[in-house]
Amino acid sequence: MTILTFIKQNKMLALTNSAVGLYFLTTLLFKGSHNIGFALLVVTGIIFAIYHFVKKQPVDFIPQDKWITVSFVFYVLVFVLSLIFNGGKIRELDNPSRALLVLPLIVLFIQYPPKLKWLIHIIPLGAFTAGIIAIFHRFILHYSMAFEKQMHIQSGDIAMSLGMFSFAIAIYFSSKKQVKFTALYFIAALFSILASILSTARGGWIGVPFILLLIFWTYRQQLSKKLLVTISTGLTLVIATTVFIPQTKVMQRIDMVKYDVNEYFINHNADTSIGARFDMWKSAWLMAKEKPILGWGNENIIPKRQLQVEQNLVSPVVVNFSHSHNQFIDDLAKHGILGLLALLGIFFVPLRYFWKNIISSNSAIKLTALLGTIHIISVMFYGLSQAFFAHNSGVIFYFLVTTIFYGTLKEQIKQTQH
Repeated sequence: MTILTFIKQNKMLALTNSAVGLYFLTTLLFKGSHNIGFALLVVTGIIFAIYHFVKKQPVDFIPQDKWITVSFVFYVLVFVLSLIFNGGKIRELDNPSRALLVLPLIVLFIQYPPKLKWLIHIIPLGAFTAGIIAIFHRFILHYSMAFEKQMHIQSGDIAMSLGMFSFAIAIYFSSKKQVKFTALYFIAALFSILASILSTARGGWIGVPFILLLIFWTYRQQLSKKLLVTISTGLTLVIATTVFIPQTKVMQRIDMVKYDVNEYFINHNADTSIGARFDMWKSAWLMAKEKPILGWGNENIIPKRQLQVEQNLVSPVVVNFSHSHNQFIDDLAKHGILGLLALLGIFFVPLRYFWKNIISSNSAIKLTALLGTIHIISVMFYGLSQAFFAHNSGVIFYFLVTTIFYGTLKEQIKQTQH
């Protein structure tokens, strides 16, 4: 069957998968490009869900669909409750509302799921594209860092995720003895990892050792020890070489970490990147202890920090930031224990489904479950040093990609049951 024949016979399926591919290809292309594929998918999902509702057609929900829906809705509901009890502006619901916008995709993907055969090629292509863009930014346009115009920390983290996805896909092809795809997608992974390095987003590097161990553990029975050692050595050499290239600024960033930590703990100076983070975390923790249930809300954070500065509890530098550069502590301060539980819910509810399928003997199910697991764990690591969901790109990336991998995994499981 040719591609044109497939499109003619499966128009909706082709549209859905094209939109998914468009997202992975364009998410780091330019400022705001992450909205293109997302908007196309959301509009398609809403129209499809309305059509189903009007026609009163049954939807083949499984219990996990309901749990994920509840976790996403509860996450948004906590923001609404905080707005009611703590005051604020309605635009505070703009970012979390993306969690509701992806819900119609659960219905859409039941009938027209993202195809794994498409994802395993389009994701590495998106990773390779991210690397080319980063190289262009840094060495042709001479930006001080890659993705300088696109919120470099968010972009660097997303690039790292694309790199880890591509690395897992390369290992999958290696287990299938498909050497060409293994080599191509390993290179694509390195390009995307390089993109993250060139962005200087240090938060994206923290979880890499754990993610690589997860990938190797998942495929420990399919891959020989010799191949694992070869891949690990090659990856280590490439990353180490990149680290010591002056233009990447990696060593400079590492030296800055050492300096910032010493300044904070020895000289009590919080007027550095990491020092400011430490005091922001301290500030958020003090707030959480005062109002533990629903927190302070977004609007009250800065005034409260100003009061903490006047009381000499934290450095004046914290007043310059509207979030705490830690997703978990930030949600605890702004939305209390309910906010933290809601945040953990959107992570662990889908993660449980991915994790229990990662040990599947079916190679397609194993890979899809691994991709979903990598995605969620990576975002959790990003949240340790960055309020990843404080930005539109982070919210869209998390909820949309979670839903894409979830829909794909369900389809793989469904195929094995027929």
